[in-house]
Formats: sequence, structure tokens, C-alpha cells
Amino acid sequence: MQIKSKVLIAGAILSLLALTTMQGYLTFNTYDLRKKSFAVESRQKIGRIVKTSYVDSLSWYYRMDFVKKIPEYKNGNITKQQLLLELENAAKARNDQFLEYYKQGAKHFNLDDRVLFKKVASTIQLIDKKGNVENLIVENKNEPVFLLGNNFPLNEGLLINNWNWSFNEEFDNSNQENDTVIIKYRASLYMKIVDWDKIILKQLLLLFFIAFLLLIFLITLTTYSIRNLLKLKRVSDIKTDFINNITHELKTPLATLSIATKTLTNKFAKDNKDIAEDSINTINRQNKRLQNLIDQVVDNSLGYNDIMLNLEQVNLSAFINEVCDDFSLTISKNIQFIRDIDDTDKEILIDKFYFSTTIINILNNAVKFDGTVLKVKYFIENNTHIIAISDNGIGISKKNKKLIFGKFYRVSEKNIHNYKGLGLGLYYCNQIIKAHHGTIDVESKEKEGSTFYIKIPLDGRKEHFISR
Repeated sequence: MQIKSKVLIAGAILSLLALTTMQGYLTFNTYDLRKKSFAVESRQKIGRIVKTSYVDSLSWYYRMDFVKKIPEYKNGNITKQQLLLELENAAKARNDQFLEYYKQGAKHFNLDDRVLFKKVASTIQLIDKKGNVENLIVENKNEPVFLLGNNFPLNEGLLINNWNWSFNEEFDNSNQENDTVIIKYRASLYMKIVDWDKIILKQLLLLFFIAFLLLIFLITLTTYSIRNLLKLKRVSDIKTDFINNITHELKTPLATLSIATKTLTNKFAKDNKDIAEDSINTINRQNKRLQNLIDQVVDNSLGYNDIMLNLEQVNLSAFINEVCDDFSLTISKNIQFIRDIDDTDKEILIDKFYFSTTIINILNNAVKFDGTVLKVKYFIENNTHIIAISDNGIGISKKNKKLIFGKFYRVSEKNIHNYKGLGLGLYYCNQIIKAHHGTIDVESKEKEGSTFYIKIPLDGRKEHFISR
């Protein structure tokens, strides 16, 4: 059963990890696809805005202004840097018109205002009649000339498209001869999406939220299932252990009864009154033992709401001393029994039988679990009666401290129970103290002993007790 439970738990955890990984992978893929889809949609919308006659006319004007300056460059009147600066200034003069138009187009096509556009001249070549090529700008080698849009760094943008244009320009050269130059011009279109991740996350927020809720649900369900499995296993182990233990406890009196019955029915016993009387006495003793065992199971299984208290006003200092006096008569002389009981005049409403049963049970446990030094301390602190019962026995492990007050629970090591009992004693003590509206707790370290603390409110909730 233990191996099967471990396999089931491991399988559940591995399944949860696999599902979480798969969900994470699918979520990431969804994010990546949405990102690509958003880029494609934005590119298409930008295309609809810039591929219009209005934008073409703006581009035509600054290109022709540039072309008119080329004869001056060819005749040596201006430098290449001045020629390119003329192109940039001509485009810049029309950029405000373009940005206004782009803004209106973005609004019309529902393009996010964080999607920026940039157009640059990436390649410009001048070819003369003889076929000689002069590169004013070489793509990916020289700095391109900014034309229209928002001037962001190219490494932050995505290339949308390239557009090529060619034009022949005739002019008179420095020798007053007719000459021709071919202008080959390439424009590159870029877009930049500002806060790209925030845009996509905003669009997928609902999906991510649902995925997160599903993940939390899976984790909660798995955790709940594992806890229930462990709880059922613990209950099953406790039940099996209890059945084995009670069976063992019943075997002795039943075997003795069987022998006594056979002896009583033997023909020799019929003629011998002493044998018959001994057998009858044995039967009576074992019958009482069986009855006491059954009563112990029934009584000690009661919940605190089922315990009917016969309350009396008692001085707790004197009462604890009386209980300790009675207990000291039952223990071995090699056990050191120490008392540290404050003498107070404070009285409390308690059921003397049940309360003494609690103290005796804890003291008996201390002796049973190898305690050789016992100490009972009583004092009042923070309007609370506190009884501390300490021992130097085997102690209780951290994991068992939370379980020892459970019904039928017994401390064990590797499924081996070294100490007798039904596992009801501390449960019964806890229910009795709860019935008195108090609490019972334990501080313990393995191989160093334990201290049980019984705490009862000073007022004792008299009204509640009297009404019961």
C-alpha cells in the first residue's frame, strides 16, 4: 500500500509538471504567433497608408528637388555630402505633412499609435553615358538618408519593403556639352513597434489569466488529491493498526476463558470444587477484563461535546496534589517524581473524575515511554490555570507532534509499534480539556523528553458549565 501510494503521488506530480510544461509551451507559442500576426497586420495597414497617390506625390517632389541638384554635383559645384543633405532637407520639408497624413491613416485603419514608420534612401547610384557607376550610398555600408516618418534607429525597426526608382537626367556638363546621368535609387521602409511586449500582453491578458486560473486549479486539485490520498492512507493504517492491536488485546482474555471453560466442563473439575471455583473466578476476571477493554474503547472515543461533566468548585492546587499523591503510590521507587505546585486560593469548576483521568493518563504515558524523572508544575499566568507535566522519556518527533492527539494514533517507527496501547489516551485527554474549554499542547524533542501543557481559563466560563 505504501509503495502504491508513493507511485500514485509521484505519477500525480509528474503529470502536473507535464501539464504545466505543456500549458507553458502552448502559451508561449500563442504569444509568439500573436506577435507575428500583429507584425503582419501592422505591416499591411502601413502599406495601405503609404501606398497612396498623396504619399507618392510627396515623394516625387523631394526626389525631383534632389535630381535638380545632381548637375551641380556632376559639374563640381557642390560636394557629395551637400548633395545628400539637399535630399534630406527636401524630404524633411514635407515630413510634417506626411506625419499628419500617417496619423489620420493610422486612425482610419485602426493601427496602434505605438507602431512607428520610417522611410530612408538606402541606395543611390549615378551612372554616366560610359557606364561608369558612382555610389553615393551603398546599402548596409553607408548611413542611409532619412526621408519620411519617425527617425528611430534602424536596428530597432523591422524591414517592411524596398522600393526601387530610376530616372534619366540630361544636363550641360562643364564643357557645355549635353550629358546624361541615370539615377538608380532604392528606398527602404521600416516600422518600429514601441512596447511590443506590452501590446501583445494586453491583447492576450484574458487568455493568460484563464491559463493562470487553470494552472492554479490543477495545482490545487493535485495537492488536494494527494492530501486526501495521504489522509486515507493514514486512516487505513490507523484502522489496520487498531484492529491488529485490539485483536491482540482480546486474544489473551479469550484464550484464558477458553481454557477455563474447558477446565470447568472437564469431568475431573465436576468432582473437584476447588478447581471449579478457580475456573469460575478466572472466567469472572477475564469477563471483567473484556468489559473494561470494551468500555475503554467506547468511552475514550467520545468527542468533547458528548462528555457530560459533573462540575464541582475545587481548589486546583489542592486537587492536583491529591492526584499526585494517588499516582505516586502506583509507580516504581526508581522513578523520581517532582512537584512544583503554586499554593493559590483560586477555585475552578471542573469534573474531578475526568480531570484526574487526564493528568493520570499523561503521567502513565510518561512512565510507559521510558520516563524516569517526572515533574508536575502548576501556576497561574495571564488569567489562565497552567499545568505542565514533564518527563525525560523518548520524546516525540516533530512530524508526530501534530498527530498524537488524533484518535487511535500511536507513535511508531518503520511501522513497528514498541509500546502497547490503543492510541486513545491522548485523544481522550484532549477531548476532556476541550470540554472544560481549555487547551492541551506539547513541547518535545526526540530522546530529550516531553512537556504537556494544560491551560484552562481562570474564569472557566462558569455560565457555560453551569448550564450544561
